[in-house]
Amino acid sequence: MIKITIPNNNIDERKYIIDIIFDEFLGLEYKVEARREKGEGDWEIELENGSKIIFEDHFFNKYLNNLEYLKLENIPSKVEFAQNQFIVENNIPVIYGNSKLETKNDELKTKNQKLKTIFCGIDIFASCFFMLTRWEEYVNKNRDKHDRFSATESLAYKNGFLDRPIVNEYIEMLKNMLLELGLIQKLKTRNYQLFVSCDVDQPFDCTVENLQNLIRVGAGDILKRKSIKEFAKRVRRYIFNKLGNYKYDENYTFDWYMDVCEKAGVKAAFYFIPTSVEKQNGCYELKDKKIQNLLKYIDSRGHEIGVHGSYQSYQDKDKAKLQKNMLDDTLSSLGISQKVVGNRQHYLRWDSSITPYVLEYAGFIYDTTGSYADRPGFRYGVCYEFSMFDILNRKKLSIKQRPLIVMECSVIDKVYMGLGYSEEALKTMKELKQRCFKYNGNFSLLWHNSHFKTKDDKKMFEDIVRC
Repeated sequence: MIKITIPNNNIDERKYIIDIIFDEFLGLEYKVEARREKGEGDWEIELENGSKIIFEDHFFNKYLNNLEYLKLENIPSKVEFAQNQFIVENNIPVIYGNSKLETKNDELKTKNQKLKTIFCGIDIFASCFFMLTRWEEYVNKNRDKHDRFSATESLAYKNGFLDRPIVNEYIEMLKNMLLELGLIQKLKTRNYQLFVSCDVDQPFDCTVENLQNLIRVGAGDILKRKSIKEFAKRVRRYIFNKLGNYKYDENYTFDWYMDVCEKAGVKAAFYFIPTSVEKQNGCYELKDKKIQNLLKYIDSRGHEIGVHGSYQSYQDKDKAKLQKNMLDDTLSSLGISQKVVGNRQHYLRWDSSITPYVLEYAGFIYDTTGSYADRPGFRYGVCYEFSMFDILNRKKLSIKQRPLIVMECSVIDKVYMGLGYSEEALKTMKELKQRCFKYNGNFSLLWHNSHFKTKDDKKMFEDIVRC
């Protein structure tokens, strides 16, 4: 068994990140021992054969009191990029630490056994903790109009590594060090996975939801947009939707969506807003007959149904739990046997200090909100699923984060990157997918059912799913 010795401070934080790295990511057996004195020593990893890796502690030893590290000034202003023989890219970002790397050879004369010790200046534990817990977003209070932490505010974006899964890179470096020292245990093996998901904000055209909407928006077609043709198309859509025929509804793309996924050997996940009574949500309720028919149809084809947590629920544990129960009860009443296990927050609203706890309290197995709205990439620095951490209560949670890597509108829409349906847009998505593939990780793609209004939309979706 591997022995890991740690300084005697910030014990819960240290044990969490060690468990994520050694157990969840590498699948290795280990035991942890804390030194007697506070603030002394580094991270010491001793293998069964006596060889060691010592990672210098460049973070937690500076803050001996619990939660003392949670300050804006503790985010580095600039990140160094280091090189050594154990990394898998040309360089590696160093959030905490330095580029120091030394190897010392010792020989035990009594056993004629050669031992090695690797000394590394990169504090991979504090750096991984920084990325996985997103405590950066708790201490940096800058938010957009939806109370979201923007990618452009992040250390990763400012230092040019948001498009790199740097936690995976740290893990590979550690793995190579362990193998160099003669690791006996077998490392966990992984297979690349593609996750495709759909946030069902508007399953049908909301402008033809009722006669009142039709009159209001139709008047705009005629008076503002000067388009009798568009008004006529809207009236036709209203009539056919009322008859249960959605062939003229550009939002109702579920048949085609599932066809594409199934041809690629993928089952998609469809996240529904359980109630739209409050503002900034959808235009439907789970009690609507056409929604219930859609739920049954998705289930009949073997695809997943989950919760798209409403705009107001990301900080409200009771609201989140109520919404999960609403969808669970609806599925049960429809004779659908699958249980609700997954969630994604509407508008990707997230509070790193409370949302993980809110979703655990609600009873979700996993969440997949983990991307920024304004840029795609690796918000958590990783393409593996992992257990989240309650940073204020200093507790490892059972709920998993399945990081979202690409949301289509982050790349395409003018309000964000604005790349449209260009080769550059497709290249951006494909490169992120390839980086997940390189580490046998998960590429999680979000594409809304209401974002297939052009042939370019459909072609790009097919290209990224099938590549």
